[in-house]
Amino acid sequence: MTLLKSADGNTIGFVKVMRDRTRQKLRETDWDAQALQVEVEAQSKTHERNRTWDNSLDLLLEIDVDGHIRAANPIWRALLGYELHEVVGHSIEHFVHPEDVEATVEAFKAAAKNPLAYIETRMLHKGGSYRWFVWRGAPVEGLVCATGRDITIEKAQAEQLAQTNEARLQVALEAGGMGIWEYNVLSDEVVWPPGTAKIYGMEVETQLALPLAEYLTHVHPEERDRLVETTEEVLSKDDNAQTQFRIVWPDGSVRWVDSCTHVLRDDNGVPLRMVGVCVDVTERKRAAEDLAFLASASAELATLSDPVAALERMADLAVPKFADWCTADLLQPDGTIKRVAVAHADPAKVELAHELQRRMPEEQDASHGVWNVIRTGQSELVHEIGPDFLEHITQDPKRRDAIAALGLRSYIITPLVAHGKVLGAVAFVTAESGRLYNSDDLKLAQDLANRAAIALDNATMYKAVEQSNRAKSVFLATLSHELRNPLAAMNSGLSLIQMVIDDRARVEQTLAMLKRQTGQLTRLVDDLMDASRIATGKIFLKEEQLNLGEVLAEAVEAIRPELEARRHELSVQIPSHPTAMIGDPARLVQVFSNLLTNAGRYTKPGGKIEVRLDETPTDYVVSIRDTGVGIEKQMLPRIFKLFSQVVHPSQRSEAGLGIGLSLVEGLVKLHGGRVEAFSEGLGLGSEFVVHLPRTVLSESELASVPERDDRLDDSDEVRRKILIVDDNEDAAVALRDILQMLNHEVSLAHDGYSAVDVATEVKPDVILLDIGLPGIDGYEAARRIRDEFPSHRPYLVALTGWGQNSDKQKAFEAGFDAHLVKPVSLDDLLEVLQNSRV
Repeated sequence: MTLLKSADGNTIGFVKVMRDRTRQKLRETDWDAQALQVEVEAQSKTHERNRTWDNSLDLLLEIDVDGHIRAANPIWRALLGYELHEVVGHSIEHFVHPEDVEATVEAFKAAAKNPLAYIETRMLHKGGSYRWFVWRGAPVEGLVCATGRDITIEKAQAEQLAQTNEARLQVALEAGGMGIWEYNVLSDEVVWPPGTAKIYGMEVETQLALPLAEYLTHVHPEERDRLVETTEEVLSKDDNAQTQFRIVWPDGSVRWVDSCTHVLRDDNGVPLRMVGVCVDVTERKRAAEDLAFLASASAELATLSDPVAALERMADLAVPKFADWCTADLLQPDGTIKRVAVAHADPAKVELAHELQRRMPEEQDASHGVWNVIRTGQSELVHEIGPDFLEHITQDPKRRDAIAALGLRSYIITPLVAHGKVLGAVAFVTAESGRLYNSDDLKLAQDLANRAAIALDNATMYKAVEQSNRAKSVFLATLSHELRNPLAAMNSGLSLIQMVIDDRARVEQTLAMLKRQTGQLTRLVDDLMDASRIATGKIFLKEEQLNLGEVLAEAVEAIRPELEARRHELSVQIPSHPTAMIGDPARLVQVFSNLLTNAGRYTKPGGKIEVRLDETPTDYVVSIRDTGVGIEKQMLPRIFKLFSQVVHPSQRSEAGLGIGLSLVEGLVKLHGGRVEAFSEGLGLGSEFVVHLPRTVLSESELASVPERDDRLDDSDEVRRKILIVDDNEDAAVALRDILQMLNHEVSLAHDGYSAVDVATEVKPDVILLDIGLPGIDGYEAARRIRDEFPSHRPYLVALTGWGQNSDKQKAFEAGFDAHLVKPVSLDDLLEVLQNSRV
């Protein structure tokens, strides 16, 4: 029985209120039932009972064998909300959680004969919630006198501690790539928690229990007999063992597992359970095998003088230790490539690869593959080949189907380079093994390819690293330079506004400048994000049938003020008839705007810029020619590569991150086109030519395209209750002031928990919710808000700096209705408010 404590911490007794009985005064934590009985009877004649009963901080009651409460103390109101008349005379069942009723009633009934030492019960609060109490009691004159102490907080803390310890163990296991398992010898069950199942290639949320025979189906067939023998030996002789074996994932890939085992036995030495820890050592073994393979291959290649023989031997050595497929291609004098080596464990598949190459040779203008590596001289790593990737690398459905039929999983293509000249490329591809290449594998492939080439050794790799570091340093310096320019202007503008706050004209002029500089910063970030999305294949076009002439004219008009400001002479020739094609108009405007901006920027004031749209039977050809600074001929092959112009910003006369042309090439290729650059040299101007396919929609496809949604004018906006949640208080207050000026009722919160509380209190129509918040993040806050409003559903808008497609998908999965990326324009914000009314 729990001891009752007074406010000052002294032990107070158990007393009676009804029929002149009092309860014991407990002096020690360990309760003795017989001593309790004696002291209760001894104190029954005292006058302490009423005072102690009334002042107790725990629940006190007298209960008969039928479970009816005969007496209770006033603390019931403070702890559970009940008046005494609502308790006395009622069955204890009314106040106990349904799942605890049977155990509680039985415990109190038994306590009428023998003292009740301890029972935990959930008690119903009058408000509808439940709290945990621990009860103790003793029989007194046919009744049970019981005390109940509230342990809700203690229990929650204990559960939290248990969860924390479990989480720590899980984190430790995951950090070490380990999993725990148990084999019950008597029930013949192998038990895996989710972490261990992951090592075996399965994503599960609950633990698995499977017979040993079924577990063995996950073990490589060549390892099963050995593993069974090891298990029998451990059970019969030893208590500990360590073994290493191969397993097979559901997708067919093979992994290596290292397992440590301990046997638990009964007092007679009979094995009851085997428990153990396993860890995936595949990468460790592969690393060791790859290094051994590289050393062996290097020794053999050193003895071969014929280039073709060296490539054939390299391909044979790579299969199957490093790849399931290996091919080598050499660049021919006429500009074509010739496949000189193909290796696979199955000779029939080697012939299949040759036949595929003859019927469907590599696409020369492909953005991925052998030609791309030879053209760029850069290695290519694709961690996992999926349907989306195949869709991206080739427009030919027959070629896609043929590649898919080979069951390819991952590949590395690296160039063969000698004396700085690209001679060809070698490809390492996985299929049956299920291996997925990573950056370490890429380094090994490059090393092997370099050793197979004529005269390029490790120095080539070091030089590539130096160039990469230099490009990174220049880019960071350029980025810092480009960010500081608008930030400096914005800082000066804010200082100026403070000085001339009463001069409306100067303030408006400065605000216009701030808006321009904010737009410049936004464009810098957008360009970086677009470059990243294109490089990783995560950018998607919003295609529709469009008039290319109108798109080109829109780009010209957008850039015209810049060109006129530099006094350029602009000539535009666009056909008057429609030039229909399928494309993303916004992205095409971005393409032409970038090219026109470059033309204006790198042409001295007063220069000439010509824009022309021509047609061929298959393509539209847009050329933009200028009389500017021109391009060095050796730079032309690299002009569209990201950060290819490695020039420090202090040596550049014009602004920009140097990624515009890379964006142009990427976006044009996404449209199925190509872009070319021409120049006779420095000071002789340049010309950029964009080729786009003349693809159009059929009449049935046109009929299925939805019409554009014309939004309501801002003047139709109605007053809305809006909640802004942002841990940046300045940003939140500024946005609140704008919305209040637009006649909206606005509330603020600055962390995830407050967001839920305020939303519950004010019931807003719209919630502008940041993602990165203290407490709980915006995703969790959104889920909780959705749960709080089953009938009144606020319009949830993610207002965040995270703008990748994966971020948007995550927001929608959490219950958001819209996603806005900071900084958000007033037009976009108003459009979202309009959408919230639909």
